[in-house]
Amino acid sequence: MTEHEIIKEEDDEINFIENKLNQINEYNDLEEKERKRQEIIVKNCVKVKIREKVIQRKDIIKKSHAVRHACKALEHLKKLHKSKNITDNYIYEEMVNYIEHIIWRFAKYEPENFRLLDVRYNLMKRLILCDCDRLIKFILFGDEETAENKIDYRHVPSNKSWPGKVFLKDDDLDFDKRKDGLKENKRIKLENNMELAIYHFRGRELKDAIIVAYLLEYYSRNPTNCVDWMCTVSKAIPLLFEYNYDDFAKKLFVRCFADQCDFSSQDPDEIIPKEYLESHNSDNKFRAFRTMVKLLKSDKCDKYKWYNDWIRAKLISFKTKIFKNYGSFEKSPLALRVVPFPGFTINSIKKQKREYNFFEFISNIILFLFIPRWHRVNRDESNKLSPFSRMIMNENNDDIYDNPAIEAVINFRWQQTKIVMYSFCLRFLIFAICFMLISLAYLKHGNIINGNISFTLIFIFYYLAFYQLCTEVSRCLYRGFKKFFGDLLNIFDIIYIILSVSVMSIMLKNFQLSNGFENVEETDSRLVVGISFSVFLIWVKFILYLRLKSDIGIYIYYVVIIFEAIIPFLWFMLAVIIAFAHTMFILLRDPKNMKIKDSTYSGNVTNSSTNETLNIKLKPDFDPASSDNPFSSFITAVEAAYFWINGNWVQKDKFDFWAVDLLTLFASIFLVIILQNILIAFMNGVYLTAGAKGKQRLLRYRASCIVCFEGLYHIRFWNPEPEPKYIHYFSQAKIFGEWYNTRKDYDKNPIYKGFEGMSKFKRRVYKEMDYDKFSILKYWNNNKNTKIIEDFKNVSNGFNDSIENLIKRNEGKSSIDEFEEIYEVKNTLEVEVKKFQLKLEKLRNLKLYES
Repeated sequence: MTEHEIIKEEDDEINFIENKLNQINEYNDLEEKERKRQEIIVKNCVKVKIREKVIQRKDIIKKSHAVRHACKALEHLKKLHKSKNITDNYIYEEMVNYIEHIIWRFAKYEPENFRLLDVRYNLMKRLILCDCDRLIKFILFGDEETAENKIDYRHVPSNKSWPGKVFLKDDDLDFDKRKDGLKENKRIKLENNMELAIYHFRGRELKDAIIVAYLLEYYSRNPTNCVDWMCTVSKAIPLLFEYNYDDFAKKLFVRCFADQCDFSSQDPDEIIPKEYLESHNSDNKFRAFRTMVKLLKSDKCDKYKWYNDWIRAKLISFKTKIFKNYGSFEKSPLALRVVPFPGFTINSIKKQKREYNFFEFISNIILFLFIPRWHRVNRDESNKLSPFSRMIMNENNDDIYDNPAIEAVINFRWQQTKIVMYSFCLRFLIFAICFMLISLAYLKHGNIINGNISFTLIFIFYYLAFYQLCTEVSRCLYRGFKKFFGDLLNIFDIIYIILSVSVMSIMLKNFQLSNGFENVEETDSRLVVGISFSVFLIWVKFILYLRLKSDIGIYIYYVVIIFEAIIPFLWFMLAVIIAFAHTMFILLRDPKNMKIKDSTYSGNVTNSSTNETLNIKLKPDFDPASSDNPFSSFITAVEAAYFWINGNWVQKDKFDFWAVDLLTLFASIFLVIILQNILIAFMNGVYLTAGAKGKQRLLRYRASCIVCFEGLYHIRFWNPEPEPKYIHYFSQAKIFGEWYNTRKDYDKNPIYKGFEGMSKFKRRVYKEMDYDKFSILKYWNNNKNTKIIEDFKNVSNGFNDSIENLIKRNEGKSSIDEFEEIYEVKNTLEVEVKKFQLKLEKLRNLKLYES
């Protein structure tokens, strides 16, 4: 029996008891018989027993018990209020204020004990569920503390619960709808308070999710000195994008990366691998790597010694020599950084270590070459992917790629991903070559060397088409139909494959194994059109594959960004062109009564055989009612109006009519002079900003490839190295300096600063109340104690000053003078003693108050 079923049975029995007792209590005067009936009903309970206990002082005198149960009381009151069992909001607010005051005093005067209590019982979770925004702000930042001030750490991040404890119970998320809450909890696995806060406030505006901003600000203040401090944020970042809290994430990234200091205590040469140091001035602005850990020698290490000594070491040495001999780069200082999100690229997909023998090695080669890759993670198991991949799946803008650390993560993961992408590109090239060779043989009515080679090319073409279609289907199932078909490039991939296969199938109707296409007498014009469009789409796909090279890919995205920017303007120009075309179509569709310009061309022609010179005159035979007139139909009228941009004014050259001349003048001024020059100027402005955006688009493309690669079933030839918890990256110091200089004016205010003013945040300042002196929970006020100690020091200093003055004043004086001075000092000391007694009385009263 599950916990939910047990709770349901207990609730049913409690409701039964309450209904029975209410029926008995309807009578005001209860007789002895009715009281006995009540006792019998209570005694017959099976699941629930009513017990009485007198709460004594010793049960609540321990402060930790009081604070822990106060947090439970807050959660219980929140549940009652949400389920509308508490209808009086004033009473509810008063109760909450008193309980929060108890927790505040404990957190203020005993921050270390509060931190230990939070680790043991996870008090922060209960405060998040109770929406205690002002109390959480005090626990995290104290009394209006800023990022520069010292913080009493009352809360520490953790991804693990106390042994034997469960982070979430069934009714923690949706306690007013328990059944739905149980179903939702099975789908969502929350492991820390950061994830809980984001999920708890899902669907609310940014100003109403201010607790999320508090936690992000608190965790992001100390990522450099202790990277593990961001362990909960690293897991929770995907939820920020999933629930549309991108603004919080954007500020978080800028805060973590712009405020990150250099590792001045560590020499980069000791951490960066030697082969990277030799080539660090290449075209890679950022280079990410895993830190090398030297392990003890074992039998397994000896097993792969031949590979490390003879293959891997030789390749690294060869690569290093190339950069030494051909790399004419000047050495510059290096800056070393670490990605402040621990475990950002670690997924939870099960991996098994295997021993690869010769037969498995051969079979894996066959699988790698001929079997399409499929995804081992389906759409409903996306939570198994790494936080980085889940973030990429949910992001919807390019701003997150505008920082070195995310670029470093992509650079690190791209090293493995690009191998698979290049293999896809190679298969595509073979597919395209096969299609073009077969198409060329069809157009020439011939054969490619012989029929067997042609048949082999046809077989390879169909196999690779099937391979690419299977890859696209697998990606569709992995990303989901909506996201897959929402990307036009995915639709384009399917179209070019289907069109190429369709055209190939039509061509093969005339194919003979003996002579190929020699029996074809006349090529089909429609089939030629299909071949031309297929070749065009194949070339477009090839250009898209050039994005694998970063230098070319950036320029490809320049074109894409400029085209996306001018699309609205092009629609506007198209509307203007259609307007002029429609006007000319109405005017010149049937110009019966309109005068046509007669153009006559004359000249002399010499007959080469007789050397006779002839004088000829040519007159064009223009028929305005036929297709000679481009404005006789609406489609050709739009086409003719478009070519006005190139100076082709057909209507002005053929028709002699004042309305045609007037409309032509308007079109030349508005369409050619104004709109065309505006378009050129607009494209120039867009190009200036396309540089940074092009790089971000390229990183976004690579990140999407990394997401697909992570979910693929990997065919390996040896056990891979585990994903590192920390990713280090380095670059030339001047490149980091340029990045920081461009962000000098970034918002250095706390993450919550801009949203706190818009929220329902109650600006109540916690302070000591009059009733605190009657509370059984006594705290030692460090501020008061410090002041009293300072007073004692002042009294002691007063005694010392008096004695020193007495000695100085009595030097070289007579006994009578000394007596008078001593008498004067005596009076002074009596005053000081009285002050001392008053201070002592204050201390006694304070001790009585604390006890």
